[in-house]
Amino acid sequence: MKDQPKQRITKEQALSFLLTHIVVEQNRTLVLDQLALFNLSNLALEAVDQISGKEGIIPHEVIEALAVEFLDNQ
Repeated sequence: MKDQPKQRITKEQALSFLLTHIVVEQNRTLVLDQLALFNLSNLALEAVDQISGKEGIIPHEVIEALAVEFLDNQ
């Protein structure tokens, strides 16, 4: 079995932070339809991969950058 990097954050935590950042900190309204939830879930997984893949990465900075990318594509 291949060794996987230790997760520093779970998908659920990343998704929660992502939604909080978008709705509360950015004061944006989201319509959570199936496509939006799918895209946000994928961003949360991408955040987990990036955060777990390298030492020294600050989790909230990764998630905030992904949130900007998501909002720019809305």
